[in-house]
Amino acid sequence: MENFGFKTATCHIQTRCSQFEKMKNFRLTLITENQNSLEKGKKFADLICETLNCENGFEISKYEKLKNSYRIEIIGKIADQNNSIAESIELTNRICSPWIMNFDRTENEVELMFNKSELANYRNENFNTLNWANFGIEK
Repeated sequence: MENFGFKTATCHIQTRCSQFEKMKNFRLTLITENQNSLEKGKKFADLICETLNCENGFEISKYEKLKNSYRIEIIGKIADQNNSIAESIELTNRICSPWIMNFDRTENEVELMFNKSELANYRNENFNTLNWANFGIEK
């Protein structure tokens, strides 16, 4: 009887672990411009996190390739595990448009990329310091 109880407990733990492994995370990398202080970069990152309902925080560092620029990394969770493509598009659309999409047929996922241009449409005027962004599902 003790063995049977142990196997059941082990099975339960394995099920919970495999469910955890199936959770999908996204990584959003942002490159800003025209931000001459770390505080401005942090305010921008906070606003993006708030817009995406992402409570994990962010990492920020100076981006040396552009003057007065910062590189921001945000990792968040995909809420709808069965429809991550639609959620990816909806999340990035909260920030700006248009995004270039690359579809990975084997993984059934998308990678989205934004490049600032005259066609850029920012959902919030404070997002106009965004120069480049990449959104992808982590494997």
